[in-house]
Amino acid sequence: MRKSTLSCLTVLCLLLPPLSQAAGLAQVVDYGDPNIYRVWRQLAALERGESKDVLRIMQFGDSHTGGDYFTHAFRDRMQQRFGNAGIGWITPGYVKNQRSAQVLMKMAGNWKTRIARANPENFPVGGVANLPDPGAYMEIQPKFPVNGPLRVSVWSRRSSDATAGGWRIVMPDGEQRELAAPLSQDWQVSYVYGAGNEQNSFFLRADEAPAELGGIVIDTLAPGVTVDALGVVGAMQRVILRWQPEALRDQLRWRKPDLLILSYGTNEAFDAKPDFDAYYSDLQTSVRNLRAAAPQAAILLIGAPNSARKTGPGEQVGCRYKIPAALRNVQTIQKQIAIEEKLLYWDWEKAMGGACSIQRYAAATPPLAGQDLIHFTEEGYERSGADFYESFIHMYQRGRKSR
Repeated sequence: MRKSTLSCLTVLCLLLPPLSQAAGLAQVVDYGDPNIYRVWRQLAALERGESKDVLRIMQFGDSHTGGDYFTHAFRDRMQQRFGNAGIGWITPGYVKNQRSAQVLMKMAGNWKTRIARANPENFPVGGVANLPDPGAYMEIQPKFPVNGPLRVSVWSRRSSDATAGGWRIVMPDGEQRELAAPLSQDWQVSYVYGAGNEQNSFFLRADEAPAELGGIVIDTLAPGVTVDALGVVGAMQRVILRWQPEALRDQLRWRKPDLLILSYGTNEAFDAKPDFDAYYSDLQTSVRNLRAAAPQAAILLIGAPNSARKTGPGEQVGCRYKIPAALRNVQTIQKQIAIEEKLLYWDWEKAMGGACSIQRYAAATPPLAGQDLIHFTEEGYERSGADFYESFIHMYQRGRKSR
C-alpha cells in the first residue's frame, strides 16, 4: 500500500510538505516520561537480534484509530524493522464503520453489540462488548499469512448472574480448543495455544448461555512488536472514563503494554458546547488512570489533526474554510497535559503542514483527505502513519545513542 511519491495540484504542491520532509516538521517530543528509555532499550535489543521479548504498543482513539489505516502504516513499518509478534488485540467482533487492517471479521447468528459512547455499562478496555445468542459464531480471517505457534486469548464475562458457558475456538490448522467459562460478571481472560496455517480462519463459537466478549488477542510466540488499534468511531477522549476501572486495571496489567498512545480530539473540536475545564480534567484523569493501571508503560499523546468545516461556526485562520471553533483550545490543552503529566507528544497538525493543511490534503491528487475535511483517505492515513513512524524512529535513534 506504500507509495513512494504523491502528486497534487500545482499551486497546492507549494504548500504541502513532501512525504520525506513532513515528519521533520513535527518530531515526537519527550516531556519527561519516566519509561521511554526502557522502550528504546527494548527496541534496540530487538533490532540487534538480542531479545526474545515482545514490545507491546496499544493505541486508543476515535475514528482515525478505528479505521486502522494510520495505525497499520505505523505497525507495518515497526514490525518490518523490529519483528512481527502477531496480530495483537482486536475488537470483539465487527463494529459498523470500523475495520481491522489485519483481519476480516464475519459474524453469523444474533449478536448484541455495546459501544462505550453511551453511559457506562461494565465496558472493557477499548469500549466494545459483544453478546451472542446461543449458536452464534464469528469467523476471524487474517489478511496476511499467520504461521507457526500462536496464543489466542479471549476476554469475556457473564452477562447476568446465570451460569455462562465457555467458547470453542477452531484454530487455522483445524484443531479445536475449549476456552474456560467466566466465573463472574467481571471481565476474565482465558487462552489456548495452537498453530497458524497461512491465511486460514479462526472460528469462535458460542455454547449455550454464552458469555459476553470483551476482547480477542492473537499473539505469535515470537519476538518483535505488536500494535493494538482500539478505536471507536465518534468517540471523545472521555470514553476512557467509561471503561470499568477494574477492567482497565486487570486488562492492562495482563497485557503489560510498553507504550500507550492516545489519539483523540477531532470530535471534541466539533463539540457544539465545549467545556474546556471538563476536557482538561477528563484528559488528566484518563492519563493518571492509565499510569496507575500500566505503571511500566510510556504514554504518548497525539495532538488532534487539522480539520475544517464548510458551514457553521468556526475560526477563520486565512484558509478558504474555517477550522472548528474548539480545535485550537483542544490542541492547547492536549499539549499542556503532555507537559504537566510528563508524556511524549506528537503534533499531527504540524506534521500535516499547519493551519490549512486538511484543505490542501483534500485538494491533492490523489486526494489525501475526504471532502468532509475531517477524515483522511487511505493514502492520507498512510502518509500520516508514515510521518509518525519517521518521527518516532528519529527519537528512538536519539534516545538509543544517549544511553
